[in-house]
Amino acid sequence: MTKTELERQVLELPEGERLEVAEAIWASLSETHPLPAWQKDLLDERLAASEAGPSKDWEDFKAEVWRTSP
Repeated sequence: MTKTELERQVLELPEGERLEVAEAIWASLSETHPLPAWQKDLLDERLAASEAGPSKDWEDFKAEVWRTSP
């Protein structure tokens, strides 16, 4: 099977199954190409912040986005 054939078959899968394939590929790459420590630390910080809850309510966030939009 060629790469092109494999890609075509994967793209024919339902979205959930394509996501599973993508996650499996990503996991296989992370074993040979680990994140640098600074990236892992940053991701850990962002995950902890997101688990702690939103820092702003939705209305404040929307107002800030509209203020900073060009």
